[in-house]
Amino acid sequence: MANNTEIGREPETGEESSQLQPLSIVRMIWKRRRLALLLWVLGTAAAILIVHALPSVYQAEAVVLVNSQKIPVDFVSPTVRGDVPDRLALITQSIMTTARLLNIIDTFHLYEKERRHLTQEELLRKVRADISVNFEKSWTGDRMHAFQLSYQGKDAKTVAEVTNRLASLYVAENARAREHQAENTVDFLRRQLQEAKASLDEQEARVARFKEEHNGSLPEQQSSLLGTLSSLSVQLQGIQQSLEQAQENKSLLESSLSAAESAEATVRANLRLSNGPDGVPKLKSDILKAQLRELRSRYTADYPDVIVVERQLAQAEREESAGRAALGAGPDAADHKKDGATGEPFKVIPPELVQARERVATLRAQVGAAKHQIESLEKEREQTLRAIADCKDRINKLPLVEQEMASLKRNYEESETNYNSLLQKQLAAGVANDMERSQQSEQFTIVEPARVPEKPVKPNRPLLAAAGSVASLLLALGLGFALEFRKRTLLGEWELPPGILVLGRVPVIDMARYNLESEQA
Repeated sequence: MANNTEIGREPETGEESSQLQPLSIVRMIWKRRRLALLLWVLGTAAAILIVHALPSVYQAEAVVLVNSQKIPVDFVSPTVRGDVPDRLALITQSIMTTARLLNIIDTFHLYEKERRHLTQEELLRKVRADISVNFEKSWTGDRMHAFQLSYQGKDAKTVAEVTNRLASLYVAENARAREHQAENTVDFLRRQLQEAKASLDEQEARVARFKEEHNGSLPEQQSSLLGTLSSLSVQLQGIQQSLEQAQENKSLLESSLSAAESAEATVRANLRLSNGPDGVPKLKSDILKAQLRELRSRYTADYPDVIVVERQLAQAEREESAGRAALGAGPDAADHKKDGATGEPFKVIPPELVQARERVATLRAQVGAAKHQIESLEKEREQTLRAIADCKDRINKLPLVEQEMASLKRNYEESETNYNSLLQKQLAAGVANDMERSQQSEQFTIVEPARVPEKPVKPNRPLLAAAGSVASLLLALGLGFALEFRKRTLLGEWELPPGILVLGRVPVIDMARYNLESEQA
């Protein structure tokens, strides 16, 4: 019998061990060791059988190299740019379409068993999950130079064929996509160039119309306008001086004409005084003859006055003969004093009157010419003044015209710059397109095609068998522990509360062995 108190110490009551001791757990498991061992063996065997029955999954890999452009970028700039991973993602989306994946499934007879219970969407998700693309980047520049394609399946040969087909699709799709993008770039630039050419032609036509409408007042004609204005001013001064001189000349001619008309009037008056009783003007020769007769009656032929009158008479007769010849009269016209056409008395114009009339006529013609010259000079002055006013008006409009011209030129230069830029881009895009067609640009190349795998990648049978064995062991130990835990028995003195005095220990008696030994005895 054990006493739960010690001398001189109060017993501790109401305190029990609420936690299992590690030694108790080991004792419970040990008591069920045979059951745990049996369950472990059976579980391990079952795990090995299950793992061995799992289907083998093979994986084939192909390495695709990203070849750089063969022609230096300094000479030919590619139209297809961007990171390779981004383009590879787009190509992957293009290849992973429903039509292409179903074509691959039908061609290689994939997922024959799964087709019976999987829908088309589930089948496509499965094949997309079995395909993987891994990027490989270089040490310099973090630039991708190659990528890996892999495919998983149950048949090793089929897996390799599918992987190679996918790799060839990536190579072909990259070439097609680059060529298509290059052609689209060329077509786009061609359309833009046509629009830019139309805009440039329109701006050029506007500039031409503006120059035609404002010809003579364009900014580049400013120096010419100033020179023209200066020339017109000098011309106007010359015209003004000529006009003043012509007016002075006219005044002098008018004065001379007035004097000539007065002289003509005087001659006429003298001639009227020398007319005969019948009103017919006497000839100078007749007068001189009368004077000569009178002088001869009084003086001899050697008298000086007689000699002078005779000389004057001879001169007068010569002048009268010349006058009759000029008037078309016959030699006896002066004797008859009659006009054969009209029967009127023939009038002989004295030379003094002829000279006076000729001078008057000449002066009148000179006055008329002076008037005409003055009129011409005045018209020329008016035209020059209008030209000067027009030139000044053009010069005053130069700032406004220059502003409008600058706006038109700015639009024209922008259109021309845009056109030239697009033209250069189109030429560069055309060269890049030819480079894409000749496969000289960045291309995908299969450097390592997929080979038939010799060993499956999954399942990892040793690992799965070991995991199954460990799981069965844990399950067996847990089951043994649970069976012993339900009995709630005292397994040893370590489970007693602190302060309990142990008075003695009884060894464990194996009753089965004891009965066997008793029977043998």
